[in-house]
Amino acid sequence: MSDARRLAATGPWLALMAATLASFAAAEAVGAARLATSVVMLIASFKVRLVVMHFMEASWAAGPWRWALEAWIAAVTLLILGGYWLTPG
Repeated sequence: MSDARRLAATGPWLALMAATLASFAAAEAVGAARLATSVVMLIASFKVRLVVMHFMEASWAAGPWRWALEAWIAAVTLLILGGYWLTPG
């Protein structure tokens, strides 16, 4: 891997590490289990977007493909969270 590619991957990698630590902190700090789960799911969604856009290089894709990927990530996240919050318990 060239130095330029390695350097370009450093920012997203650091963001992924920070998001991982934020997930752990949110799970430990938030008292309500449902809220903590939702926060962790939103952070996980952000991490998925980062991986898809930077490491799978979808950020270079044509507009409609990129929008489709962005919409898919948002739709799946909303579907999971919606189902979670609508389930009694």
